Amino acid sequence: MSKETRGEILLDAIYDEVDQRLNPNQEECWYCGGEGYTYDCIDGCCIDAESGCEDCAEPCIECRIYKRDRARAIREEVIKSDDVDIARAWLKSVGRWRDNITNEQIRTQLAAERGKLLTAATPAPDSEEGT
Repeated sequence: MSKETRGEILLDAIYDEVDQRLNPNQEECWYCGGEGYTYDCIDGCCIDAESGCEDCAEPCIECRIYKRDRARAIREEVIKSDDVDIARAWLKSVGRWRDNITNEQIRTQLAAERGKLLTAATPAPDSEEGT
């Protein structure tokens, strides 16, 4: 039985909050029905055109979009948390953790990325103001 760290517990809460925000009804993908693949089979040319064949399978574009949006939202929430333990747990979960990363490096990166988020969220001044 493994003990979860404080950061892992809080990261799980971030996952739950992001999942609830992006998919409040916890519905399956409208495009593929939750399978993760779509099939573009041609009747008469494929082994099983009705349910789809392996040769015609493609990753579902809507699932890929959701996965991207989810990863981005989780990253942003980790940055907004400004918590080294959460950031460490997130780095481990995405496979970017190395043992030689210090708490100070994490704090520095959190601050830099938070600045970028704030800059991106601030509307740009109207360039047509002088005309």
